[in-house]
Parts: sequence; structure tokens; C-alpha cells
Amino acid sequence: MSGMSDPSEQTFPAKCSQCNKPISTPLVCDYCSAPQELTGAEDYYEMLSMPRSFDMDLKELRRKFLSLNRHAHPDYHTADSPEVRSLSLRVSATINNAYRTLLDPAARAGYLLELLGGKSSANDKSVPDGFLETMMMMQEELHQAIEKSDERELARLGDVLKNQHDGLLAKIAETFATFQQDLPCKAMREESLDELRKQVNAVAYVRKLQTMNNEQ
Repeated sequence: MSGMSDPSEQTFPAKCSQCNKPISTPLVCDYCSAPQELTGAEDYYEMLSMPRSFDMDLKELRRKFLSLNRHAHPDYHTADSPEVRSLSLRVSATINNAYRTLLDPAARAGYLLELLGGKSSANDKSVPDGFLETMMMMQEELHQAIEKSDERELARLGDVLKNQHDGLLAKIAETFATFQQDLPCKAMREESLDELRKQVNAVAYVRKLQTMNNEQ
């Protein structure tokens, strides 16, 4: 089985909690549009009916998001009971969070990594070899450019950080593509997941410096 195959079992109820008819999408009934109770175990990919993969069709993601959220949004349930309106607010917030997570490649990578059994950023803060030293040097250069209000240097550092960021995302895509192949042993799968965690952590570090630069 591929390491990135879709889950074999759905994590949402098979029937609507209100009309008791079968449902094909999580959180919102196909027939009566009633919002469904949250379980806390919702799979964002399953929720938005997207393949469990790092590669993402963003137009299709947007279409699925709008379709699902249309009947979950609180404005659709203004005539319903306070309980239903409260639930629709929570469901809509969950759908929005799922969309934001899958829309952003770094957030998507971190989310998918943990779905596949990888470590969280809280449990593994490692980065690629030599990366931290490079970023510390860049941070120092950035501080100096900020102190001097050196716009030309800030622009140069912005370009360097963008290249770092885009290069890391490209590497993440390559590593996920490798993982998607049927790796022959558990050790190789774990090694790929560990490498992905380092790369995702590195993206977060670069983004902090980008934010610092962009605020100038």
C-alpha cells in the first residue's frame, strides 16, 4: 500500500444525526444540510474530499471548500435553533481551518507529515545539517540592515530568504514523492518522515525571518 493512499475508513458518521439519511460528506448532511457533531478526529483531506497528498489542486480545493461551507455557514442557519446555530459556527470554523491548512504548502506539509505518522514540531525541532548556522548568520545580517535602515540590503536578504523558502518547499515535494512510492522497509519510511520534519521546521524558521524583513 502506498504511504500516501487515502484512508480506507471514513472518520465521519454514516448517517445524518438529524434526518438519519446516509451522508457522503463529513460535517454537513447531503439532504437536509444539518451540521453534524464534531468528533475531534476529523481528517482535513477527507473533510474537503481531496486526495491525501502533498500535491494539491488549489482550484479544486477552493471549489470543495465553498461547496461544503455554503451549508455549514451560520448565515445559512439563521432560522434554526440556537443549538444548531452554535454547532454550525463550530463546524464552519473547522472547515475554514481545514481549508487554510491545506491551502498553505508549509501547513499542509506539517499536517500530512503527522497524518503519516511523523513527529510533531513540538516533539522534534531538528533542522537540516548546517541550516541553523546559515540562518543565524542571516538573522544577524537582517538585524544590521534593520538598524541601518538599509533598504537595498533588506531587499537582497528578502530575495535570499525567498529562494531558501522556495527551495525547501521543492525539497519537501520531492521527499513526499519518494515517500509516496512503496518504500521497502519501515526504517526507510521513518527516515523519510524524519527528513520531512527537518525540512518543515526549516520552512518555519525561514518564515520567521521573512516576517521580520517584511515588517520593515
